[in-house]
Amino acid sequence: MEKPVIGFIGFGEAAASISEGLIEEGGISVFAYDIRPRPEADGVHMKGSLEELLAATDIVFAAVTSAVALDVAKQAAPYLSGRHLYVDINSVSPVTKIAVGKVVTDTGARFVEAAVMAGVPGYRHKVPMLLSGEAAAELIDCMGPLGMVMENFGPELGRSAAAKMFRSIMVKGLEALFQECVLGADKYGVSERVLNSIADGYPGIDWNKLASHLIGRTAIHGERRAHEMEEVAETLKALGIEPMMSEAAAKRIHWAYDQGLKEAFPDEAPESYQDVLDVINKKAGFPPTRE
Repeated sequence: MEKPVIGFIGFGEAAASISEGLIEEGGISVFAYDIRPRPEADGVHMKGSLEELLAATDIVFAAVTSAVALDVAKQAAPYLSGRHLYVDINSVSPVTKIAVGKVVTDTGARFVEAAVMAGVPGYRHKVPMLLSGEAAAELIDCMGPLGMVMENFGPELGRSAAAKMFRSIMVKGLEALFQECVLGADKYGVSERVLNSIADGYPGIDWNKLASHLIGRTAIHGERRAHEMEEVAETLKALGIEPMMSEAAAKRIHWAYDQGLKEAFPDEAPESYQDVLDVINKKAGFPPTRE
């Protein structure tokens, strides 16, 4: 099978990580377009517009922020045709995925809804994805030989997004809970003791390590993760379920983002949640606390 020409709309961390892995597989061309100026990565050719990107590519991965996923599909629509396979990997609600799918398929292009089910940097192009849509099998045939790990979740749009959204209630909910727990416990210098005590009741998990991992991920991706929880809340509302916990998690994660954590940790997640607390304490005028 001839290797496809691949494009990314949006070239943030997810797109950069996936493209890096694909290029290492060898023998493919990768193009990207981002509204923000981006330096060309090794093997990635940046285009100056959506029109230029879509003219050069066959399979297009939309990897933008959740708030603009539908708008981006509408902007891309005039340049899509029957030769395109448009893959939306954004963390948005099932309703939004279905709306994006309609915009895309109305142009004659094929559409695949993809839900990214783990952190991209650790897996790169091999990050597990759930796929929905009639063209899911075609995408797997094209990208599977390049090492991508994709599961066909059926033709019905919305199901992969739903699996992603409801998983996020647990993952991002834990992030918010850990933040609030150690923010309070830190004031008395008992964070480690509290988390060790939790481990007594829930053995088999290093709760201090998990706290550092989740709080660290929030530190560098807080804005995106908060928006995802807002998408979760909208998903629940559409089902007639009041999103009490999801809205609270979004609020807490937004709060953490507003503490300037992205500026303190621009590229790599901090090693310890205590590093995050030090930044928050410094902004509030409190001395750093270490147990």
